[in-house]
Amino acid sequence: MENFTESVSDHAKAAENGIERCYADGENYVRANPTKSALVAMGVGFLLAQLPLRWMFVAVIKVVLLLVKPATFIYAISKLVDDVRTPESD
Repeated sequence: MENFTESVSDHAKAAENGIERCYADGENYVRANPTKSALVAMGVGFLLAQLPLRWMFVAVIKVVLLLVKPATFIYAISKLVDDVRTPESD
């Protein structure tokens, strides 16, 4: 189990380093091209303003609520199988 936690920790650190590198690259690009960056940001903002975000949020909530019952059922079955396979230590 220690190898698994070390592996997850290593992957988390690598992901954090990648995110920091992307952030630094983006910051350098914006410093080098401020006008182009501002125009792109305005264009992305305009496109996001046109999206039906409320409808998308409601759809995501509905999907999550639909998946709660099957996910809970699968989790319960997996725990039951683990309990049946694990011998009791008296």
